[in-house]
Order: sequence, then structure tokens, then C-alpha cells
Amino acid sequence: MVMFLHHEAKSISDWVTDWKFEPVALTPFVMFILVWVGLAFDPDAVSATTAAMIATSPIFLPVALFIMFWRRWMHYIRYAYWFRQPMVLLHIELPAEVEKSPLAMEVILTGLWNNGSETTFLQRIWKGQFRAVTTLELVSNGGRIGYYIHLRKNWKDFMEARIYGQFPEAHITEVTNNDYVTQVGYSPKTHELWGTEYSKKQPDAVPIKTYIDWGMDKDPDKPEKQVDPLTNILEFMSSIKPDEHIWFQIVMKARKADEWYGFYKKADSYLEGGKEAIKNVFEEAVNRTAERVEDEMAKKSLASRGVMLLSQPEKDRVEAIERNFNKLTFDCGLRTIYIVKKNKFDLPKVGNLVRFFDPFRAPNFNVLNVCRGLSIFDYPWQDWGDIRRRMVRKRMFFWYKHRAYFYVPYDQTPVILTTEELASMWHFPSSAVKTPGLVRVASRVGTAPPNLPTSSVTLPGQ
Repeated sequence: MVMFLHHEAKSISDWVTDWKFEPVALTPFVMFILVWVGLAFDPDAVSATTAAMIATSPIFLPVALFIMFWRRWMHYIRYAYWFRQPMVLLHIELPAEVEKSPLAMEVILTGLWNNGSETTFLQRIWKGQFRAVTTLELVSNGGRIGYYIHLRKNWKDFMEARIYGQFPEAHITEVTNNDYVTQVGYSPKTHELWGTEYSKKQPDAVPIKTYIDWGMDKDPDKPEKQVDPLTNILEFMSSIKPDEHIWFQIVMKARKADEWYGFYKKADSYLEGGKEAIKNVFEEAVNRTAERVEDEMAKKSLASRGVMLLSQPEKDRVEAIERNFNKLTFDCGLRTIYIVKKNKFDLPKVGNLVRFFDPFRAPNFNVLNVCRGLSIFDYPWQDWGDIRRRMVRKRMFFWYKHRAYFYVPYDQTPVILTTEELASMWHFPSSAVKTPGLVRVASRVGTAPPNLPTSSVTLPGQ
């Protein structure tokens, strides 16, 4: 009976989700219908339920009020702490010659993971301290592509040292009063804006196709032989018109464990989801093989054969998940924004943003799909009179400008990405990538070595 009710509830939930009905708006209506039906057919049951709720209210009401207070308190102190942190925006001009694989960027991100800054439990719940938030940004203004990093000011020297350690020819500039976000001069009256966020379709521990899966970790000294999926994104961003702007932003903080408003949970949904995904792969392989085996004794022994039953794509999937378990992870928010002046909105560019992460898509790997922002409005009942769209446009720009994703002013469920996945979608492309809008630093002309040999021999004719 319980399983039947669970199945029916899941079916109703899926139906509501498919038709894009808002649970907040639908729940009061459903509750009204249930109460009305109850009063019509069994008023005594409704009266008994109401009496039971009133009788138990001294127990559950203080708990509910405490949870509401705690959430508000944590939002307040984190908001105050967030605004007290001086931030800095770094603009990175790529070196002319890049012959390193994305592993170099993964090394940089690994160092960033260890920045800590949340310290003790008391400091989390009293001062609102949380792990430092860093933002990786890939920006195209009129087809001119730029790399930016937004982070706490006291981590500036650390980040510069990390980047110069891997790319000594890069040029890093602190952006002071001319953030590219404010330079655009966005206004709902003069500009059109479309933006969206992304989440993983499968459990977070199942990775997207990374640079290792593309073979970019092999033969890094020959970049011309590498296939870089980021090139597709760079070419698209480089192809936009002079008055168009496309911005890609990764808001991230080092992940420790599942958290609920200052409390870390013992259970790890990331590891559990990955183990469940591996289990499903093996079960599918066993069931597939069992369909071709008639002997019952042989069927019972199939599970012991393990990896021998897996096809090569299934082996690749299991290997990728297990490799993820050995990587450092970040809580991330992924978003893109397209801004253009009124009457110049180019709809096909929206399609490109919806499929922004297609270069990292492959069978048996995870995919990043649109999940929030302006991509959610598919049916007329979701937005009457363009009211919600106008509100979302305003908020998307505000969240992007302030690099907001965690806690306040924007408290959202993150996507968990490893350093390998992050380095795959945000790295410095090799010198073999000739994207027109990709600005690189001119090669430096070195001075003559001081220990060159000299000679007093006079050449003939002198």
C-alpha cells in the first residue's frame, strides 16, 4: 500500500513538473479541494484532524518557528559578512604561447580549494563566516573575449602567484572602477536581456566529458594535435556583433560536505549518488546478460563476474565516476547572460546558450542543462503579461553583477564540480586555437644573455 501511494505521488509530481505548474501556487488550491471534499463526505474526519493539529501545536509550532528564525538569522549574518569582504576583479590577458594542457588550470584551482576562511562552528553561526567565494568569468563584449577572476582582495597575491607559476607570460591587471558589467550600461528600457543557469541532469558525481576524456592530458607539447571542446564556445562568443554581449560565469566555493544553515551533515549526497550510479551500471549489465542466459545457475553467478560484463562505454562511465571521487570538489553556480540593445535581439543566440555545454556532452557522461532564469517559461500560465520575465531579467543582472549565488542575496542549490570539470570548461586555450576575438599578450623580446662570449678578432675587410 505504501509503495502504491509513493508511486502515485511520484506520478502526480512528475505530471505537475512536466506541465510547469508552480507548486507554491498549486498547493493552496489542492489543499482547498481536499478540505472541501473532506467536509462534503466526512466532516467528522476533518474536525478530528483539525482538533489533533490544535492539540499538537505546542510541540510542532515552536519547532517550525525556530527553523524559520534560524534560517532568517543565518541569512542576515551571512549577508552582513558578505558585504564586509573587500573584493577585487582581475583581468587576465593570455600569453602568446600556451603549450600546457588544462591540467595547469586544475593545479591552480586545487590551490584555491585550500583557502578555507570559515574556521569554527561558532564563527559560522555567530559571525556568518563562510568559505570564500571565487568567480571565474569568460566574457565576450562585441566579439572581444576576456578572462576574468573575481575574488576576495586578500587572495589577490595568492591567485596571481598561482597563475604566474603556470603561465609566466600572462598579464594580470586589477580592474578598479571600470567593471565590464557596469560599463555596458544595461537598462530594461534600452536593452534586452536573456539569461539562464545550469544544473546536472544526473547525480553530481557523474562527470561531464572532461579534458582527460578528450585526451588533452596526453602529448601536451603538441597542441595542434589536441581537440579542445572549449574552442566551440570561444568561436561562438567571438562571432557576436559589436553591440552584443555574452557573459559566462562560474560562482564557486570549496565544498566540505552537505550543509544546512551552518550545520554540516554526516551523510554525503555526492558520494552516495556516485555509488548509486555505479551500482546501476553493474545491475544493467547483469540484467542485459541474464536475458541471453537460460541456465538458472549461470544467471545466479553473473553478479560475481563484475567488470567483465561491462561494455567499453560502461567501463568508461565507471572509471570517470571513480576518478571524480579522487578529485577536490567545489559548490558551483553556472550562468550565462546575453545582452543587446532594443530591437537587435537575435533569437538564435538564445539557442546557442541553451546548448552552451554541448561540447562536453557524450553518451554515458553527465550533461549540463538549463534549469532557471528565462529558460523556464514554456507555457502561457507561467507568466501573464510578461511580469515574471521582467522581474527575472532584473534579478539575473543583479545576481551576475554582484556574483551572487550562495546564501544571500541569492540562496540557490549548487552544482558540484571537480577541479577537473572546472578546468575543462574554464582554461587558457593553447596557441593552436586561433579564435579571432581571443586577445593574447604579445611575445616578449628578451635581452641578450650577459654571459655571451666576446672576441677581439677583426674580420676581413675591416
